[in-house]
Amino acid sequence: MNRLIEDAKNFKGNVVCIGVDDKKLVKIFKNNKHIGLYELTRGVNRKLFKRQRRVKLENGKSIRIKKFRKLFKKKSIEYLVINLNTIFDYFKYIVANSIYICNSKIYIYGESEYIDAKVITKKYKRYKTKIEYFQDKNKYLVIVDVKEAKYSYFKNMFYIVVDTFHNLGDMISYFLTS
Repeated sequence: MNRLIEDAKNFKGNVVCIGVDDKKLVKIFKNNKHIGLYELTRGVNRKLFKRQRRVKLENGKSIRIKKFRKLFKKKSIEYLVINLNTIFDYFKYIVANSIYICNSKIYIYGESEYIDAKVITKKYKRYKTKIEYFQDKNKYLVIVDVKEAKYSYFKNMFYIVVDTFHNLGDMISYFLTS
């Protein structure tokens, strides 16, 4: 987490924060005059199953997290900072969309109880990216360099199908063992 705070002081360009609720980071981003900041945070709960379906922009416009890349152009964002604990439900969409909109680096942090850093690195390596990850006890930070990333619509659809079947197999095996 300290590495993220140190790097955040040197950001220049457009920065998108998704689910970031750390007060130190938010303060650094607000005080930095060299960046254009976009914040996407979770919306209100749905009535059915208490699940949150939308993210909210700072100006109050509500968008679907699956379609947030329509708001930003291809490779228009320099840095993307993601707190994976707050948007864990939409992880499979975040990977492809973050590769699509970001042209420099993606910072993903969170706790290991939801998802492991090795799973994140595996999903980002599919797109030919350079990855560093740091793990400390139950917290991790993954830094993905997407300058040379290869993105294809058909490759993305293939990976979504593969991940869906993989998740279905995990759910069945969990059901059978419990």
